[in-house]
Amino acid sequence: MDTQPATRAATTATFEYRTANRTRGTRFAATIILCVLAVVYIRANVVNVLNTWSRPNDFDVYYRAAKDIATGVSPYENPAYFYPPAVAFLVTPIAWMGYQTARWTWFALSQGMLLAAAWLTWRASGRCLLGLGCVAWVWAMGGASVETLRIGQLSPVLLVAIAAAYDGRVWVQDTGVSAAFALKYFPGILAVALWLQRGWRGILKLAGIAFLSVSVPWLVLAGFFTGPKFALKAHYWLGTPAMFNWSLPSLVLRILMPIHRGRQIPFLWEHGNVAATLHLAPSLQILSVAVALATLAGGLLALTAGCRGKLNAEQVPLAMAALVSLALVVAPVSWTHYQVLQYPGAALLLHRAVAWRRWAAAAGVVLSFALCYQLPELVLIHYHDIHSGWTAYSPLTLYAATSISPLAALGLFGLALIMLRRESRCQAPTAQAK
Repeated sequence: MDTQPATRAATTATFEYRTANRTRGTRFAATIILCVLAVVYIRANVVNVLNTWSRPNDFDVYYRAAKDIATGVSPYENPAYFYPPAVAFLVTPIAWMGYQTARWTWFALSQGMLLAAAWLTWRASGRCLLGLGCVAWVWAMGGASVETLRIGQLSPVLLVAIAAAYDGRVWVQDTGVSAAFALKYFPGILAVALWLQRGWRGILKLAGIAFLSVSVPWLVLAGFFTGPKFALKAHYWLGTPAMFNWSLPSLVLRILMPIHRGRQIPFLWEHGNVAATLHLAPSLQILSVAVALATLAGGLLALTAGCRGKLNAEQVPLAMAALVSLALVVAPVSWTHYQVLQYPGAALLLHRAVAWRRWAAAAGVVLSFALCYQLPELVLIHYHDIHSGWTAYSPLTLYAATSISPLAALGLFGLALIMLRRESRCQAPTAQAK
């Protein structure tokens, strides 16, 4: 009697049983980790935010803009309003709410937008368990979302638009990039990735959508509303050395306005975020813009060279992750809470690195992401607390904490280019085989 078939059947059954147990064990462990990350997210982004709500905050600017639109006045009558007019029209419904009701509504909508962006990022990562874990880790540990929610910023809405741009469907990408441009202008840099993928026809279509989304609100504002039609302090966007402006141009400005131990901290380091008190010399404005343009040009050349002038569908999310990091590095004004816009790209980069078992790259993503916001923010909070304010006790600490974020963002940019080139090499054999 031949026992080999029975032996093989028993061996196969044992293997399948062990595999099933291993799979169930993996899913159980993943569920535990996801539950822990969910608790961390809720504690940081709900409990801590509600415990530290205070005024004044950025939401006040939106609330006033909504009131202005509702009464037929241009939102630019408020010197603190620097956003495109589309933002004022977007928030108009809260004008008919009391302040507290509007604030709570804004908070709830912001939470919904953060979760929607997480879902879109998970979808872009392939809807797998690993992708879900990477998204959950970034959203729970990022930190910048806490500041965004605390001050009532518009960033959650912008985050949804950017996350949509990572989607593989053309119409979703076009809508995401156009909406991001209409809300904050500088995310329009994402169009570079679509141009490298689709060519001139695709970019012309996108340019048309973006133009309409910006020009229509401007025309409505100009034709039917009283008051100024442009920001009263537009030079504010040419740069500021404020310590919570984390970009390469701001780093250069802070170097030119040095801190000396034992002396008073430079006024614009501490108060350079207020347009009314910001008076930057024209030469420094020119220098700030020059640093931004030079860095932008170098970054775009590196991206174009890395993909050899053409992106495939798999490379587009990596290119967009690189472009978001580059935009935050070169923007003359790049506040700390803007780092929340790194979330989708960081999650996708981490997912690719772990899926490819590139552990050095994964560690680089984790470290760079932490240095973009969490670690320098913790250092500055500790410094402020132990010295009871902003003092020149340790210039080195202040320089390091306010300079590391743009350098870390450049690190994410470089990691995205490395992964993009690897994706290109992986695609080459497949193309040759076809």
